[in-house]
Amino acid sequence: MENNNQEKEKNPLKKWVIILGVLCGVLLFTTLYFGFFAKPVYNTEYIQVTEEKENLQAELDALLAEHEQIKSEYGELSELLSEKDSTIMANAAEIQKLIASQADYNKIKRQLQRLQNIAQEYVTEIDQLYTENKALKEENTQVKETLAQTREEKAALEKHKDSLSTRISGAAVFKAYNIKSRAVFYKAKGDEVETEKASRAEALKTTLTLAENSLLPSGPVNLYCRIALPESGRVLTPGAGDAYTFVNDGQRLQYTAKTTVNYDNKAQNVTLKWDIRNNDKAVKGRYIVQVFTDNAYLGESYITLK
Repeated sequence: MENNNQEKEKNPLKKWVIILGVLCGVLLFTTLYFGFFAKPVYNTEYIQVTEEKENLQAELDALLAEHEQIKSEYGELSELLSEKDSTIMANAAEIQKLIASQADYNKIKRQLQRLQNIAQEYVTEIDQLYTENKALKEENTQVKETLAQTREEKAALEKHKDSLSTRISGAAVFKAYNIKSRAVFYKAKGDEVETEKASRAEALKTTLTLAENSLLPSGPVNLYCRIALPESGRVLTPGAGDAYTFVNDGQRLQYTAKTTVNYDNKAQNVTLKWDIRNNDKAVKGRYIVQVFTDNAYLGESYITLK
């Protein structure tokens, strides 16, 4: 009987041992679950974010490396696109900040796509500049070959260019840009149409922009256009005699067309035109067009008729 009473007294302690054992089991299960099941989920998400960041960084690095390679290959031509180059670098810096700050993946991807489009525009434009520059070099070679056939005219032009080059080195000289020459004909309504066919040409037209220069005196400025015929090098002129000539750098030269503008030290568009006379036709070949003021050589352009 005494043993039964002692066993009853021990029962409460046994109950608490069982409860504590259950709690330890729950704690062990929870620890194992978060240690071996929940943690991989966190690791997977972390790895995914890290990989996305690395991929974006790799795309950005590859784009910038390619951009620098293009700039290096095209040399001085890339300097003509310095504004777009600055835009690319600014956008790249912004994307770099977004990557570093763990910004939204889709936002960074959109920004990177926009940068890729700008970089592609850069490639297209610099390739176009290269093509145009190559064409200009080829034209220059052809012009030299043509001028070789007219030695007397070539000697006079070279001497004149050397003299003008010395004077252009100073700041107070007239300069021009966008010098363009073309042949045109006119429709019944008077609309002007550009043409490359000698048989259709009715006029030879040259346009240019007289550059802004605050160091020059304002007032009337004479501009002269000299158009040399293909092969012969003979200059088209309205008539014989000194009335259709001008003196430049001590030389008296015939002109094809002349105009006078009121120069106010600001950029000004100028047009000079030679109308092909009635019952006369333009000849096929490359025409050399030179533009002068009374004391400056502004530049030259070409017209090729087929």
